[in-house]
Amino acid sequence: MKTKITMVGEEVQELLDGGVLIMFNPNAPQELKDVAALHEKQSDEQDVLHVGGTISFGSQKFKIDFVGSEANNNFNELGHLSVYFNNTDEDTGKLPGSIFVSSNEVTAPVIEPDQIVSID
Repeated sequence: MKTKITMVGEEVQELLDGGVLIMFNPNAPQELKDVAALHEKQSDEQDVLHVGGTISFGSQKFKIDFVGSEANNNFNELGHLSVYFNNTDEDTGKLPGSIFVSSNEVTAPVIEPDQIVSID
């Protein structure tokens, strides 16, 4: 599945520096647009998030280590996804709408408009 970043909120880089990316479809409420990377899905595939899969931001690739119980539903319905990068400290049970990803090469990706995000 592929989706295209359409807008990057003012506070996204600050969150990325802390190891978190919040994604939403373009219909996100105004109060979330500053903290989110808005995206438009290029296909209508459902339930694409799974442990052992990958998510790539351009050429920056991450392995999916954890998928919260609500992550696929939120991504299917709202385009909402919280991505935690190389994070082993959080209590995954409290983050049902999130995924945890890891990479040996990249701590957190560069996110920019027109970038393609691939989920395999």
